[in-house]
Amino acid sequence: MVPFLGFSQDSLSLSKAIEIGLQKNYDIRLTQKNVEINSLFNNWGEAGRLPQLNVNLGQNNSISDQRKNPISFAPFLFQSNDVSGNIAMNWTIFNGFGVKANKIKLEQLQLQSENTATLAVENTIHGIILAYYQSKMQMEQLKLLENIVKLTSEKYAQQLIKSNIGVGVKFDLLQYEGNLYTDSSNKYLQELNFKNSVRNLNLIMGEEVEKNWILSSDIKPELTKKDLAVLKKEMLSNNTNIKNQFINIALTQQDISIAKSQFYPVINFSGGLNSSFGQLSTNDANSPIRKAGSRNLNYYGNFTLNFKIYDGGKVKRGIKALQIQNEVDQLQMAQMAEQLNFELTNAFELYQTRIKIFDLTQKAFLVSKNNLEIAKLKEQSGLINSFNFRDIEMAFLTSGVALYQASYDLLESNATLLKMSGKIIQNN
Repeated sequence: MVPFLGFSQDSLSLSKAIEIGLQKNYDIRLTQKNVEINSLFNNWGEAGRLPQLNVNLGQNNSISDQRKNPISFAPFLFQSNDVSGNIAMNWTIFNGFGVKANKIKLEQLQLQSENTATLAVENTIHGIILAYYQSKMQMEQLKLLENIVKLTSEKYAQQLIKSNIGVGVKFDLLQYEGNLYTDSSNKYLQELNFKNSVRNLNLIMGEEVEKNWILSSDIKPELTKKDLAVLKKEMLSNNTNIKNQFINIALTQQDISIAKSQFYPVINFSGGLNSSFGQLSTNDANSPIRKAGSRNLNYYGNFTLNFKIYDGGKVKRGIKALQIQNEVDQLQMAQMAEQLNFELTNAFELYQTRIKIFDLTQKAFLVSKNNLEIAKLKEQSGLINSFNFRDIEMAFLTSGVALYQASYDLLESNATLLKMSGKIIQNN
């Protein structure tokens, strides 16, 4: 499609670019890992409902020399070897509804991570749409410049022939030669812009940065009629940032519930088994017992009740601070809603304005295109000079660039409105 990319390339539509981005984008993959972590922790064992079971084993060896102890009833040298072990279970039966509050908080943290992952998907889709159409716009502008270079080159060649046969004007030849150098320089700069835009697209998709594509989707702005009231309603219902703020409020409320659970008694149960097997031996010939074994086995089951009577007001102060934080969260929610309404209104009005600009630039481009065709004939007939033709040629280039820029701007506004209203995933 462009001469400096002569090797084999894959075709890339906008939908395929989004599909690749959803699979390979690093932000999406990172947020999905956070979802996995929070899903892993979202269980009753983490919340504290399930008992804890521990097993301990030990092997002990000692030597006791009682031969110089005048008050020992067994004044011999003893060697002691024993193995001990225990199984212990601890279970919090009741802790003031804190277990349930912890479980709800874990569910909310998982939901928050899922919303964050959704936000990463929305940002990626939005970024790919803009990067794709930016690359497409740069490519179309490159085509315009290539046409201008081709036309300038043809005019220069024609003027050179006229000069060689003695019917051309040296001044016009120099004019076309200077134009050819200028247009060629602009073309090289535009090639660089196109390459950089494709690199940026690859970066957002998570592809190899230097990979080249044939961009198959056309720049076709959607001129759909939108209603601001409907967009605001959809935004308040579907916008992921607002959803996450609701979860922040819910998390603070759960922290208050967890803190209040400290005013209730805590009932724990502990049970288990202790066992030890040992052997006592001596090599002293005077000892009446040369070797003896022992075994101990104990079972236990205990209940404890713990009730916090006074802690210097620490818990109450913590609850009061959380209640204030809850008020802060509510204020931030109101502020966010106002800010998003403000941004949505601006984006909507910008979209409406860009529709009008797009319509005007379309008409201006058609006029300049027709004017250029007429100018070609007039220039060949000698009715206009090289300066007049150059002005018309540049007007065509400027109107073409403006048309593609207006198309891109309109697509950008539409994508932004979809993202703010929480519908960019459904629409792509």
